[in-house]
Amino acid sequence: MDLIIFVIALSVLVLVHEWGHFMAARKTGVKVEEFGLGLPPKIIGKKIKGTIYSLNWLPIGGFCKLYGEDPTNPGESDKKESFFYKKPWQKLIIVLGGVFMNLVLAVAIFSLVYSILGVPKVTDKVKVLEVTKNSPAEIVGIKEGDWIVKVEDIEVKTPNQLTDEVAKYKGKKINLTINDKKIEIEVRENPPEGEGSMGVAISNTEMVKLPWYRFYEGIGAGFDEAYYWGKIIFGGVIKMIGGLLSGNVPKDVSGPIGMYEATSMINKNQGLLAVIHFFGIVSVNLAVVNILPFPALDGGRIIFVIYEMITKKRANQKVESIVNNVGMLILLGLILLVTVGDIGRVLGK
Repeated sequence: MDLIIFVIALSVLVLVHEWGHFMAARKTGVKVEEFGLGLPPKIIGKKIKGTIYSLNWLPIGGFCKLYGEDPTNPGESDKKESFFYKKPWQKLIIVLGGVFMNLVLAVAIFSLVYSILGVPKVTDKVKVLEVTKNSPAEIVGIKEGDWIVKVEDIEVKTPNQLTDEVAKYKGKKINLTINDKKIEIEVRENPPEGEGSMGVAISNTEMVKLPWYRFYEGIGAGFDEAYYWGKIIFGGVIKMIGGLLSGNVPKDVSGPIGMYEATSMINKNQGLLAVIHFFGIVSVNLAVVNILPFPALDGGRIIFVIYEMITKKRANQKVESIVNNVGMLILLGLILLVTVGDIGRVLGK
């Protein structure tokens, strides 16, 4: 079941991206030769109004093949419908169409999740979101949903304030006011990695259910969430590129296998709605990665369009084709390396 959910979700993300290119091409007068569900080889295809709509054997993603998209075959026979002969601003719209649709999908997913679960609101209290097994917090009976009001006699209103106060007592026992009662708890000096000194995950936000007529707040929260993850992912990508340039291979990068593992774990522990939210984050990730100025990605194609805008002439067709092909080979190589790393990690467990 997890595999089916993963394949469907990933296919939707890629298809939405390609649909963005498809709609932008149609609006700018570029002929779409084929719009495919899945990747070749082809199972079946039907031509409707000049476009072949195909179903393909590899059940992940899809593609949108534009007339005149290949620089070495620019579509001389019908320049009006050729991508190659369109004005630079029209090309830019087509290239950005996929990125735009992934962002739209992410906002829609986040808005849906918040409309169901409620909108996050910042409070002046610290809530326990999760308690680690066999941690000091579990031993003394702290539970998910509890509110931590005080550390000794100091009132705490933010997670950072709580963390700073607790850090003063490492290796000792302290009194916490939980809800309306006091609890004595040990503060570990050297906790296991990722657990924290007491073994709790905390936040000062809570989910507030909205009446139906305030649905727009859910949409606003969706935009905020997309912006938040966009910043996080962009910063992570820049850090990863910096690491690669300095000769350090990133350890936290996952490919399809890693994504499947995450999907399975989230579905098991948090449910389908959390999986949907996760793929909203993946959709933002797809948009950010695709906008990078790297050959074979949308961002790489944008570089050639910008060159055409500035110089008022098209880039050398052979050079553009070679650059894109080399870029594709590099991307495939990186995907292969990441996948091998994922397999090694799984087998090493």
